[in-house]
Amino acid sequence: MSQIYVSPEQEVVEQKQSKSGVLSFAKVFLFMFMFLAITTAVSFGVGGLITLALYNGADPEILANVYYGLMIGSAIALFVMMIVVNFVVLRGRHSVLIPAIIYSVLMGVLLSSFTILIDWRLLGTAFGITCGVFLLMTLIAVLSKGNLHPLLMVGIGLMIGAGVLALVNWLIQSDVIMWIVSFVIFAAIMFITMFDIWNIKNICARGQMNNNISMYCAFTLYVDFINILIRVIIFLLAASGRRS
Repeated sequence: MSQIYVSPEQEVVEQKQSKSGVLSFAKVFLFMFMFLAITTAVSFGVGGLITLALYNGADPEILANVYYGLMIGSAIALFVMMIVVNFVVLRGRHSVLIPAIIYSVLMGVLLSSFTILIDWRLLGTAFGITCGVFLLMTLIAVLSKGNLHPLLMVGIGLMIGAGVLALVNWLIQSDVIMWIVSFVIFAAIMFITMFDIWNIKNICARGQMNNNISMYCAFTLYVDFINILIRVIIFLLAASGRRS
């Protein structure tokens, strides 16, 4: 059997490409952690301000109306910013950093309801579980030698199926179907997340990563992480409700 000869020059080039790919991959996660840090700071900051206002004698009804208005406005703006982020990436003329940061701030405002209403120990547990799940999916995606495109198709299919089941459950109001929908959505999010990480790994390996693409990839993983975190919080709340 003949062996493929690799010249020293080609080996040096491949080593440089491999090192560059690893650095690009690490850069994506660095941006992702930055977006998560912004969301965390805003969520606890807004939650702390609301709690402090109540402690200092603010009218609960007025404060509730202001907070509900803030939440509704943030939800609408969040949807708009998601469109803006994708539009900026498609056009490729401007940096995605500012829209992504604004999105992170708005998400922090929405998640502040968790910091107000939910025990911090449960939130810490949910965050730890989410980190563990995300790390596991990252390892699977990074170590996988196969093509993970089917995971994306499966994830999308599960999302569509969950949507149909949710419509059915809206008519018949079944707790069993509600839980099935929740777990199907969670599975879909994990499949899509694994595909996203695998796809980003390949982009880095091909040397196609620039600063703007790095931020967009980080934003994609950030959204995946938040989606997993929300589902984990919901599951933990349900579990703690059953124990009490």
